[in-house]
Amino acid sequence: MKRLFHLICFLVITISPGQWVGGQEAPPARRPKVGLVLSGGGAKGFAHVGVLKVIEEAGLQIDFIGGTSMGGLVSGLYAIGYNADSLAGLVLEQDWDRLLSDDIPRRELSIEEKPDFDRFIVSFPLRERKVKLPVGVVSGQNIENKFAELCSHIYKIQDFNEFPIPFLCVSVDVGTGNEVIHRSGYLPSAMRATMAIPSVFAPVNLDGQLLIDGGVLNNFPVDHVQEMGADILIGVNVGYQPFTAEDDVSFLKVMEQTVFLTSQKRSEENIELCDIYIKPDISGYSSASFNGGDSLIARGERAARKYFDTFKTLADSLNSLEYVPYKKPSFEPLDSFLLSEIYIEGIEKVSGRLLTGKLNLNVLEKVSPQQVTEAIDNVFSSLFFEKVTYELEPMYDEFLGTSVKLKIKVVERKGGQLKVGLNYNTSYKASITLNTTFRNVLLNGSKLSLNLALGENQYFLARYEKNNGWRPGFVIDLMGQNFDLNIYSQGINKGVVDYSDIGARIYTQSIIGKSYSFGFGGEVERITLRPDVGDVIPGRQAGNYYNLFGYINLDTYDNRFFPTGGTNFNLLYKFINDQYLDYNHFLRISFEQAARLGRRFTLIPRIYGGATTADSSLLVYQFYLGGLNKTPRKGIMPFVGLDFMEQSGRNAIVLGLDLQYNFWKSNYLVLKTNVGNTSWHLEDMLFFQSAFAGFGLTLGNMSLIGPIELTIMRSNLRNDFLLYINIGYYF
Repeated sequence: MKRLFHLICFLVITISPGQWVGGQEAPPARRPKVGLVLSGGGAKGFAHVGVLKVIEEAGLQIDFIGGTSMGGLVSGLYAIGYNADSLAGLVLEQDWDRLLSDDIPRRELSIEEKPDFDRFIVSFPLRERKVKLPVGVVSGQNIENKFAELCSHIYKIQDFNEFPIPFLCVSVDVGTGNEVIHRSGYLPSAMRATMAIPSVFAPVNLDGQLLIDGGVLNNFPVDHVQEMGADILIGVNVGYQPFTAEDDVSFLKVMEQTVFLTSQKRSEENIELCDIYIKPDISGYSSASFNGGDSLIARGERAARKYFDTFKTLADSLNSLEYVPYKKPSFEPLDSFLLSEIYIEGIEKVSGRLLTGKLNLNVLEKVSPQQVTEAIDNVFSSLFFEKVTYELEPMYDEFLGTSVKLKIKVVERKGGQLKVGLNYNTSYKASITLNTTFRNVLLNGSKLSLNLALGENQYFLARYEKNNGWRPGFVIDLMGQNFDLNIYSQGINKGVVDYSDIGARIYTQSIIGKSYSFGFGGEVERITLRPDVGDVIPGRQAGNYYNLFGYINLDTYDNRFFPTGGTNFNLLYKFINDQYLDYNHFLRISFEQAARLGRRFTLIPRIYGGATTADSSLLVYQFYLGGLNKTPRKGIMPFVGLDFMEQSGRNAIVLGLDLQYNFWKSNYLVLKTNVGNTSWHLEDMLFFQSAFAGFGLTLGNMSLIGPIELTIMRSNLRNDFLLYINIGYYF
């Protein structure tokens, strides 16, 4: 501060008009340049936004800006026109849990991938016949594409000196151990590199260098901003904070401290270069405190308020020397651009038709940056790629004028995955589910998955599919299952039939967007029924069936178990042909809609049911209501208040309504009601002459092992309450 005080005094004394040197008027003194440096610190870097707010209020023009890690991100966005208010909005509006991960929200997944998303607890990559761990927990998929969208308005600028405020950031080449100073290139890549925290984020491969977080060597790059030409240096440091063994220390804090310790000596040297040094009080916060953005911004502002008069005096002194109108950072967002070319790098085995079908972008049409981000997310949600990123490259043609070349870089997913799930529920008892998935087997762009459920009720599904997006692909299934079929009469369990089937089907499938699919094909299956408890059927029965089927599926639910938004619709029709040339029809349909009522309440109306011509010899293709398990198996459907498969008939209809209350974090209370009817003849269905109703109350939690549900329920057909329990993802 002493140095700054002397500098301001010198400016005031030497810039008086009319001074003469050797009898001549002295040439005007050069206006000193102001440099601003923002340190790394993870979420603690949100405090930088509060400092920027005070600098703007003081009217102090920043001539150069730079930073490392989160400081590099904030300073980079500030350099291209995001002011303090817009940065604060970004901090508070982002879903940081998603942004700092590679997770895909369920509703963003392609519909054919959603069942596996809802089924398994853990997943392990398989490569070269062994489990292989990644080089970083997070590849950076979501945050890199967010950077690309935020920086879309400066896609024509490669020289960072040409930004409204000249900018730099720092990363480290992990191969050589040298600092890398980013002052040109593709800004989103530079910002991603400067915040590639070792072991947390995967390194960035840029221009042949493998880059990690610049905080490893220079977390507070005052020296480099000085080299840009800054005469007056303002530094904001939210990095190293000493702690003792008595402090509450977490894994993240130890990792953060390890990174900062390696560059602390360099930071101390750079602190000495600062004319104004600001260190906000961020005690109680860590580099992972992304939910504390509001408080961290306020703490940065509080620290900077102490220097407001200094900022104002400095701004006035500089303007006395050479008046420069203060310009608050601003920019015109890129509304749309003409897409003249799509270039894809990294495609080896995945079908180009699949990728272009998922992109759903057409050249020689205008698109917005948001549309491009959505298209890239759509490609990534296919799960054929470990990473999908993009750049906008300016193009010019004498006929088209200014246009954009969309450069897409993909990293194909190699090897396979092993997934494991556990479940217990009152209907199907305990089971363990296993899945292995391999892509690009035999045909490029294909997927081979093997699913196995082991327990009292077994299930097997081997599926090979070729996904072409909206263009028709094909699917081949080999499947088998075994479970107990309860036979009730007037509410009394008369016996249990051991049901098993094995079969194969082949069909064509088209997928529209992420959430809509339809297809048709044929199947052959062998069904076997054996009396297990009671004499409900006269001995073992077996038959072969040759069926044609078609289906339509729509799924935009954000959560399969406790949805707060979206729609779920399924329609399945089968034309059933047995070995004796008897023909039957089977139609099953369901519709659910989740509508949010305020922040914590969700209303979920539903209607489902079906109709069949199957007679008593084809029990499995009749409809059974009862229990709460939603696994679609033939005609088995849930009904609140009834025991598993308690009511049956050739025709069924159910109207239901749930009121869901998210009372704390991932905990829910759900009031469930429904009314239904079953009948042998279709004409008896529509008048609800034999209708029955049920209600229940569910206490649920969305845990690390999946949903945990405890439901107490009752119906007008029973004199007792039933208890339903579900733990984990059901198959």
